[in-house]
Amino acid sequence: MTKYLLLAGLVLFVWWAWRKARTKRGAASQPMREVERMVECAHCGVNQPVSESILANHRYYCCAAHFRQAQSDDG
Repeated sequence: MTKYLLLAGLVLFVWWAWRKARTKRGAASQPMREVERMVECAHCGVNQPVSESILANHRYYCCAAHFRQAQSDDG
């Protein structure tokens, strides 16, 4: 009976070690993305990453259409 308990314990330990190694490997393969600054569209107020925004006249716009509308409103 003791042999079976030791065998079951060994199997559980190997399974636990295998899962732990697998999760560490999976986490290391996914690179961390850097946090990007969010800006607000001067026309509609939508927040979006600065890399996807249009900067004109010290203001950020979410798309070219909003930039053109803002230009025509100021005109």
